[in-house]
Amino acid sequence: MFFNYTFKMKNILFFIIVSFYSIYLLPQSSNNQDLPVLGDYSSSSISLSGEHELGRIWLSMYRSVIKEHDDPMIRTYLEDLLYRLSEDSDVEDRRFEFIVLQDKSINAFAAPGGIIGINLGMFLETRKEGELASVMCHELAHLSQRHFARSQNRSSPLANALMVLGSIVVAAASRNPEAILIAPAAMQQMSINFTRSNEKEADRIGFNNLVKAGFNPDDMTSMFQRMQDKYQNKTSEEFSYLMTHPLPSERLSDMRVRADNLPRSSESNYRDNIDFYLMQKRVEIWSEKNTNNLIKKYKQNLNSTDNKILFSNKYGLSIAYKENKEFDKSFQLIRELIKERPNNLVLETSLLELHLSVGNYFEAISLGKSILEIHDLNYSASILLAEAYLKNEEASKAEKLLKELSKNRQTDPNVWFRLAEAQGLSGNIIDLHRSRAEYFILTGRLDAAVFQLKEALALSKNLFEVRESIINKLEDIFAKKRAIAELS
Repeated sequence: MFFNYTFKMKNILFFIIVSFYSIYLLPQSSNNQDLPVLGDYSSSSISLSGEHELGRIWLSMYRSVIKEHDDPMIRTYLEDLLYRLSEDSDVEDRRFEFIVLQDKSINAFAAPGGIIGINLGMFLETRKEGELASVMCHELAHLSQRHFARSQNRSSPLANALMVLGSIVVAAASRNPEAILIAPAAMQQMSINFTRSNEKEADRIGFNNLVKAGFNPDDMTSMFQRMQDKYQNKTSEEFSYLMTHPLPSERLSDMRVRADNLPRSSESNYRDNIDFYLMQKRVEIWSEKNTNNLIKKYKQNLNSTDNKILFSNKYGLSIAYKENKEFDKSFQLIRELIKERPNNLVLETSLLELHLSVGNYFEAISLGKSILEIHDLNYSASILLAEAYLKNEEASKAEKLLKELSKNRQTDPNVWFRLAEAQGLSGNIIDLHRSRAEYFILTGRLDAAVFQLKEALALSKNLFEVRESIINKLEDIFAKKRAIAELS
């Protein structure tokens, strides 16, 4: 079994090599001047379009070996924060892909092509929104300064790109996703001074991004200082972020000097969204399996004079009661919070989620539709409303909603997975197979995608446009598989 799995992943690597060779290195005809290229030796880097393609291949393989967190509210919050921060960043290509890893360790990373990953453990370590934002600004700076492309060997940018992708095989075969970080780390270690230069540059540009976005300039220093202090007394696995982002004392000093040189403002003038604290409570409940312990903890904090602590602990208590199936107490608290902050989307969506948990599907549907009238195609509300439709045996409505959502989120495997479920329940079997194929392509499972497309093709009969679309998709996959066969 282990041999077969490793062999399969090696074949995937062959496909990656051939794909990059054919896409980026083969001479292009005069009619294809706009095709992406890796770059030239004068720049010693791959192009922006090349980085984008590299990142998408990397991400599909990465998703085949890691577990993403599927809480739509946490994902919505993080995506909103990322795009808000990116508005004040220097990132040129903002076709971001965001992944939330179901992992308690403290880690975040940037990968070529606008990919940002964050572990849930980051919520457990940060104390305010600005601290989380400081980490994301640092990662955005790695993207805006194209540190991956600049780290490429001048004589062979393609070889180094494949070195990164080759680490996927190691990770998959060893069942250790962290091994995926080996190749880029190895490339950067070719020049320690350059690595330090990268990190210092990301500190400086990330700091400027943080301040422009309206956060406290002290947040970056406090975040990294606390991580560094705790790292000394913890296992390396808990703070894997500092393994890939070394933090010598001079970098902390530089951060502190930058912050001290800026004029001070009242703490209340800095951004610190209450939604961060609400998401933190959702992560705490995911992390702590004994909800009774959390209920006790949150009750103790209800005497706090800090409004954010008091408010977020009431929210945490409501969610903990829901997990404990003490629904009356949960409803009472969430409704009190909504009265206090009537326009908070997280609270309204949490009430929708609570109605779903109880089985109040009509109430959930009514609330979900009201939310989407104001917040069109909001991710978390759409996902929860679609679930309410399914539970209420209205699969066709769930399918329509998710199909519309998929137009704006074509690279989100979670949307395709849920859409396939809705299509299956509504009896749309052809599109069920096509949506499953999209899901498998995005998660690096090409053989499974081919199987689903063949099933759809067999059912398409006289639907000529559908058949043509399926055949085109199959031809794309078969071309890749032929390349693997030739090399194997």
